[in-house]
Amino acid sequence: MQIDLDGRTALVTGSAQGIGLAIARTLADCGASVVVNGRSDETSQRAAADVRAHVPGADVRGVAADLATDDGAAALLEAVPGVDVLVNNLGIFSSADPLEIDDAEWRRFFEVDVLAGVRASPRPPQGRA
Repeated sequence: MQIDLDGRTALVTGSAQGIGLAIARTLADCGASVVVNGRSDETSQRAAADVRAHVPGADVRGVAADLATDDGAAALLEAVPGVDVLVNNLGIFSSADPLEIDDAEWRRFFEVDVLAGVRASPRPPQGRA
């Protein structure tokens, strides 16, 4: 099955490697203009180059931003103001017993696993919900 995403912009959070990178490749192969995201410029640019290598001619760029922070999310939204497709791939976990994880670690999980997706979500134009 081929999905046509020509003219669409797709943002894949946590896409510097692994599943996120594979998703970015697939979206580029479907014709989307893809934004890959990692916490550093080095990893973001490496991921963008990887997508270009797998999908010659792909419109892809890397944007470094730590979505676990308000400042990082603001930087990403400034760099990518319009998104048609959001894949919130960013996430962390621990193999520890859940009852032994302290509150600070649970807050960190929440910041990354929940709030990062909320922060990266496109905002509707003013006057529309």
